[in-house]
Amino acid sequence: MKNVVAPVKNVVAAQDAFDNLCNRSLGVPGIGLIHGETGYGKTTAVTYLFNQVNGIYVRALSADTPSSLLGRVMGELGAQPMARTARMVDYILEHMSMYERPLFIDEADYLMDDVKLLETVRDLYDCTEVPVVLIGMDQIARRISTRRQFFNRISEWVEFKPADLEDVQIAADAMLDDGIGIDVDLLDELRRQAKGEMRTIAIGLDKIERLAKANELDCVTLAHWGSQPFKNNR
Repeated sequence: MKNVVAPVKNVVAAQDAFDNLCNRSLGVPGIGLIHGETGYGKTTAVTYLFNQVNGIYVRALSADTPSSLLGRVMGELGAQPMARTARMVDYILEHMSMYERPLFIDEADYLMDDVKLLETVRDLYDCTEVPVVLIGMDQIARRISTRRQFFNRISEWVEFKPADLEDVQIAADAMLDDGIGIDVDLLDELRRQAKGEMRTIAIGLDKIERLAKANELDCVTLAHWGSQPFKNNR
């Protein structure tokens, strides 16, 4: 399969939201939130985004402190963590501002239980006004609403939803090698079994493509596929 990010609805929505953050009007806050259940393609979409803009990408961890999170940001900037948190903040602020590098924080749910972590991220935004994008699970939107100072700085909200049949078709058209097609009934069965999860859909498309190549098929149908699973379960 082709190594591309398919322009499904979730990806397009994330791109539009990020463009809005970068081109926002004076006075509009520049923090965005991308949230949804696992498997819907959040990390893939965000990886695509930050690669396009030379962004800074880190994952929050359950044991994070402001110092450990800032240390990983330093690493993404090509620098060694420093002993003093304040010095790391100054270094990061300088580089975010000078090079206008947006900050993307995945697994941002882990920030919600630590006020100091949230305040550290808020400081990075307030002092630079460079876009900050948080990526979290489906409950993060509710949890973050209780942190009013942070909540009020979010201007773009994107909820990743299950892929529909049109998304599966878009993914197939973008990802499959040229000359290989999939009948709509098989695409819909893939959508149904995957429950809209893009991760599972990608696995299924890869398996279908392998079947097509092994049997020299131009178009794979539901009859060709049979009852085999799209994803092997242990």
